[in-house]
Amino acid sequence: MRLSYKLLNDPAVVKTELLSTRVCDLKLKLAGSMLQSCIDRAIAEVQEFGVELRPYFYLSDAYGCVQNTANIGLGFWDVSEPLREIYRDARGQNRDEVDLVLLLKHEIGHAFCYAHKLYQLSDFRRVFRIRGHFFATYPDHNRFPVDPYSVDHVNPDYDHYAQKHPDDDFAETFATFIDPDAAWRERYRARSGAMRKITFVAQLIAAYGRAAPEVEPGSGVLDLPVERIRKTVAQFLRIGRTRYLRAADGYLDDDLRRIFHNPGRRQRVALARDLLRRYRKFIEFSVNKRVRPHDARAVTDLLDKVRSRLVALGLVYDVDDQDKALAELYGLILHKSFVFHRFGTFRNGQ
Repeated sequence: MRLSYKLLNDPAVVKTELLSTRVCDLKLKLAGSMLQSCIDRAIAEVQEFGVELRPYFYLSDAYGCVQNTANIGLGFWDVSEPLREIYRDARGQNRDEVDLVLLLKHEIGHAFCYAHKLYQLSDFRRVFRIRGHFFATYPDHNRFPVDPYSVDHVNPDYDHYAQKHPDDDFAETFATFIDPDAAWRERYRARSGAMRKITFVAQLIAAYGRAAPEVEPGSGVLDLPVERIRKTVAQFLRIGRTRYLRAADGYLDDDLRRIFHNPGRRQRVALARDLLRRYRKFIEFSVNKRVRPHDARAVTDLLDKVRSRLVALGLVYDVDDQDKALAELYGLILHKSFVFHRFGTFRNGQ
């Protein structure tokens, strides 16, 4: 691998770039990700048990099924490995694939409940001990009384989450029942209340699993999809760039932001990436002629990186200052190319 390419695409550079980018500008996709494979596995397992509902999944600021919908938000950080590593560094932990599948089955349980409005059934209210309005009685936070010796609740994650609210009691019981190994038979055989709920969930799936939902997936509201998260990843996770920046030799975002700026409300602006596209051949030819590097592909790598960052950041320049912006961009490429040719680094010759 060429040194220039390695330095510009080092994991520390990629992580620093991610931290510096607004979540809405990351253009994250579920397709092909580890998270998508977890979704596929969770859906396959619930279908094996007779649940045909396929909720609408979207990337969001947290995991959770939107109340009264069949729409499930997914933590955006699990869509790529670099983001997962940043999240682990920021929060001290990550869910593995087994944990994610269990979590997704829990959320599918919520969606199944809401899509068929099961919470309106008198038997449902009796079994899960609902008092009052189903959603209005939800606690304001995650602090809830726990009986660690309860025989009336499942506890798949050992966090007693089923005791939070009847809504979560059902979702946890649903996820427990959707188990190809049926491990719940042994684990809860001595817990009469939990077994009664598991049996009831099986009856609900038999009755509603193949029925048309009253609430269609994709209808209703979404809770903060990634397209609306304006914070940078660093701001969202409350983590600084320092731990990665020291090793991010090929990090260019700060240099590019000194030349260009975010769109804001200015009227006469143009995309910086278009400026580079129009003058790239000139810049590449001129820099190679002046620097005469050992390998001309180093300048190509540098320009490729600049283009990708201009696209990701959506930077613009004032139309009236095009000559100034072009001169500064050319100066940046020339300087970085000279430093790399002389010292084998992109860090100001140090």
